[in-house]
Amino acid sequence: MTAPSTVIIGAGLSGLSCAYHLDGNYALLERENEPGGMVRTTMRLNRFLCDGTGHWLHLRNPGMKELVYRLLDGQLVEYERKAVIYSQGVFTLFPFQANTYGLPREVVLECLLGLLKARHPEDFGLQAPASPPTSFRDWIERYFGMGIARYFMVPYNEKLLGVSLDELRPEYAERFIPRPSIEDVLKGALGFSRELLGYNARFVYPRTGGIGSLARAFAKALPVAPRYGCAATVVDIPGRALTLSTGERLSFKQLVNTMPLTTLIRLCQGLPREVQEASSKLRATTVHYFDLGVRGPSDMASDYHWIYFPEPEFIFYRAGSYSAVHKGAAPDGCRSYYVELSGDRAGLLKQPEALKARVLSDLKRVRVISERDEILFMELCQIPQAYVVFDKNYEAAREVVLDYLADQGIKSIGRWGGWNYGGMEDAMLDGKRAAEALKA
Repeated sequence: MTAPSTVIIGAGLSGLSCAYHLDGNYALLERENEPGGMVRTTMRLNRFLCDGTGHWLHLRNPGMKELVYRLLDGQLVEYERKAVIYSQGVFTLFPFQANTYGLPREVVLECLLGLLKARHPEDFGLQAPASPPTSFRDWIERYFGMGIARYFMVPYNEKLLGVSLDELRPEYAERFIPRPSIEDVLKGALGFSRELLGYNARFVYPRTGGIGSLARAFAKALPVAPRYGCAATVVDIPGRALTLSTGERLSFKQLVNTMPLTTLIRLCQGLPREVQEASSKLRATTVHYFDLGVRGPSDMASDYHWIYFPEPEFIFYRAGSYSAVHKGAAPDGCRSYYVELSGDRAGLLKQPEALKARVLSDLKRVRVISERDEILFMELCQIPQAYVVFDKNYEAAREVVLDYLADQGIKSIGRWGGWNYGGMEDAMLDGKRAAEALKA
């Protein structure tokens, strides 16, 4: 290959956005045969569109919103979230902290009293904490109280991440957790809901082709097309070159990485010991999920966009429906779902048939599917390193790795490359910022 000024590893949204905002003197490498990374759409049984769990576009940045609407001209549909929580045998609206109406009265009372004690401890003869929160659990209890922490915040997040919240930094996911006023919490406890709280209250989604339409539109708009079926296997930092899966050696002046940060470090030669040690401290949780297609009549529970399951008796932490959002994701008379599991809580990952049986049993218990439904497919997939673990080592270890790479002229960006947590818009903004820095 002719040596470009910049090489970009990975044609996910951050890599595509970086390439889009450059002047064309780049090579964009993608190991798969299509763009998108984790934001791709799989066709199952030639009739079902599955997006690899829920990928709904939350566009808040005006410039990025304008770009996405331009790329998908006339193809975006806006939705209002229909999300609920299943606990104590009932469905309640999301977010939990503002919608306890319908739960047992003693649970509602515990949640309300807990919140009031947390927000106004002096009214209950309590002393306000003298120091800032020291962990994510502490942060939750300080701002939401013991009841909301007990019935949703702590069990759900521990189920999702597979670690104790005592291990996590207090600001974990703070940006994504709505903190309603006491008035809103009281209204939600009495049935005067304000369901549309939080960053994901509204979203947009392509009219056709699934979420993969966005990555395909990006790729089509690039001045230089991605090179597919081509992965970096060795990163020679001193030699400013990559060895590719094709056997070629590609020189670069500047490198932009979007593959998982720890994977990049494993491919780099001659790294200082402190960088290797810092990388070994970076942790993440792998998510397994089932894509599921059924034929049968829908009912109330099957029409929600997604449902949260904080209680330990259910093996999954969330189940969502592709077809509840977009009817074109499944044929007439059929429905499609993604069902998410974190870690291997029941020890069933090595027993796929037993795992399928457990998932189907739990879905029937919560009335998402019924005995009347015909199961058309049930595919087990995984998202490696889906959620970064923001533990006490995170900030310092990540800084050591990223600072070293930056000193070598390597930018590592996006949710995986930047070893961070964010949505699709965040990934595209990361790519744009990287391109602007390179051009400057």
